[in-house]
Amino acid sequence: MHMVHRIPAAPLDAIVAVLWWNHRSEAGRTVEHMLPSGTAQLVIALHEQPITWAAADTGSSWNRWTGAIVHGPQSTYYCAGPKPAGTVMGVAFRPGAAGALLGVPAAELADRHVPLDALWGRSARELRERLAACPDAHSALRLLEHYLQARMNKPLLMHPAVAHALRASHAQPVESLRRQSGYSHRHFVALFREAVGLAPKHFSRIQRFSAAARLLASQPIGLAELAAQLDYADQAHFAREFRALCGVAPSAYRPAAQDRPYHHVAATSGAGDR
Repeated sequence: MHMVHRIPAAPLDAIVAVLWWNHRSEAGRTVEHMLPSGTAQLVIALHEQPITWAAADTGSSWNRWTGAIVHGPQSTYYCAGPKPAGTVMGVAFRPGAAGALLGVPAAELADRHVPLDALWGRSARELRERLAACPDAHSALRLLEHYLQARMNKPLLMHPAVAHALRASHAQPVESLRRQSGYSHRHFVALFREAVGLAPKHFSRIQRFSAAARLLASQPIGLAELAAQLDYADQAHFAREFRALCGVAPSAYRPAAQDRPYHHVAATSGAGDR
């Protein structure tokens, strides 16, 4: 597997955290839990093989997609089947910013997996064709960056109360953020949910969980120490939260790689099983 990342230039960097390009020379064999990050993701497959996903519910059936898809902000993990060989590109949006490019509030994408052509129409297919014709990763990433820059027909105007809440630490109580905004609880939650796709309290849970996953993936650390470091009530509280958002206990968490903490390897199977 060959992965290339690109950090976009301003002003796109206010909306997009990173652009990526990934080529697999062989089909994968792992089923992964894709862990929630509180953000939306755009994935563009430059091959014609179907890619599979399923909801966290173990009884859910497997779904297939080709072309390009938007994974909206997820409230918990979802399952991804073994990846086919070929090239895939993607866009990782910043929290609360995806609507500026996708054209719909994040609340309409939450816990959904939406084909890009349902949002962009014919231009989504044209973009994919142009990306597939690029000779290498860097030219494809430059093209994608320029295309996204061109879709920015106005500056990102995030509501100040939402922007302030997103800058705050996950340890700051939501009620404190609400009071600082000057809005009623209902109004503040509605503003935040429309922009981010999740209620502020659940987003805060995911941010703390994300920090835990990144630490576990990057270094040896005791669970009690980690729970204390991230202000969980105790290790049992941390374990419950982790299982709810990852699907397994922290001790069973298996990141796909140190730099891929949001990919938990749940099982290994034949590449053609899904």
